[in-house]
Amino acid sequence: MCLQQPSVAELEVLPGGGLSLWQKFLFTASHNRLHIFPSIPKPANPMAELAADNRGVDSPPPLPLPLPMPDDVLREILLRLPPEPIYLFRASLVSKHWRALVHDAGFLRRCREFHGGTPPVLGFFNLTRPPLFVPTSGSFAASAATVHHGDWFPLDCNRGRALLISERSRALLVRDLVTGDERHLPLPPGFEGSWDRNSALLCAAAGHADHCDCRSCPFLVAFVFSHGRFITSACLYSSETGVWGEVTSMFTRNQFVERKAMALVGNTLYCLLDNNWIIEFNFETCSLDVIGELSYKVLNSCIGHIIMTTEDGQLGLAGVGGFSLQLWSSTTCIDDGMVTWADRRVIDLEKLLAPEVVAACTAPVWPIGYAQDADVIFIEVYPSGVYMIHLKSLRIVKVSENMAHGYICPYTSFYAPGINIRGGNDQPELLNNT
Repeated sequence: MCLQQPSVAELEVLPGGGLSLWQKFLFTASHNRLHIFPSIPKPANPMAELAADNRGVDSPPPLPLPLPMPDDVLREILLRLPPEPIYLFRASLVSKHWRALVHDAGFLRRCREFHGGTPPVLGFFNLTRPPLFVPTSGSFAASAATVHHGDWFPLDCNRGRALLISERSRALLVRDLVTGDERHLPLPPGFEGSWDRNSALLCAAAGHADHCDCRSCPFLVAFVFSHGRFITSACLYSSETGVWGEVTSMFTRNQFVERKAMALVGNTLYCLLDNNWIIEFNFETCSLDVIGELSYKVLNSCIGHIIMTTEDGQLGLAGVGGFSLQLWSSTTCIDDGMVTWADRRVIDLEKLLAPEVVAACTAPVWPIGYAQDADVIFIEVYPSGVYMIHLKSLRIVKVSENMAHGYICPYTSFYAPGINIRGGNDQPELLNNT
């Protein structure tokens, strides 16, 4: 059997309360699309059919009920739905049997593998204004009842976990937004509270190359902050030891840590300073160094610079100039070890955005976040709202009518609505639908 991955999945639950005969769906895979039809054709005009019977006209015999679809065929079809949770959510509403198939832990693992280990974007955290979390998937509601804007502020997200800080409580929080699992951490030594800080949440599992399911793995927290008279420090926390490592510091004249997301390349994290210099923190050797600054060419051609990791695993950069999204890659000079930048790709946003959105734009388009797991970049287009762009396919999606007015932390995770993945091997625990 050979099934093509659909370009569009059309799923709907018909109105009318409980499941009737008209709500028994069948998938048919054809023309690269998935369609769902009722198992019995509904009469177009029941009164006309009744009138025909009264005239003595023989009615056509009823169509036989279709044979049940084998589970292995049904799984192959469900597997080819897009990874966004809304599609599996709608499929789970068809029947209890379909719900059990969708929520099977073995099927969910196959689904992750089938989609290349790339988790969907479920939402993003606002750094500067409420609401704290904005969902981008209609079926996902974050488990964040104890986390409120104004008390907790986002620092980073990584594969189903979010890292937040509360200077009021003087603590860090690592939280799984799907299950509600959380772990409180002390603030790093030497950090007395400052907005000039940055942090990254990393998976610490050995030999975990694809990081498809890190939510149960040990983790690391890298924390970089500016304090005193232009001193920048960094240290690393391990969930396995439960303690912070050695603090390393360096002098950074007139430079403070930016709150933009850091980029991970190998065992090194890269962080922007507020005067467009870049520092690197190698968390294996616990070393902190300056590696260079953004070139005049980069600064003159685009704004809102975000550092990122390129497809080939190198340090990259994104910025917007006019309606051009510019992507840069770095090279390291052999003589002095400083980083230089080269054009990698230019994306014309006017071809992606609707003409009326472009015409109504009254402020510079601004890049506000990057989800490395999903290779998705977020832009803010005033006054239209926030959009996310899939860099591989160039698919653009509007995710918020409200302006973020600052940088965001995108949240990605594999997620099947209505289940708790803590249920164990192949036995996910069902949750109440909310």
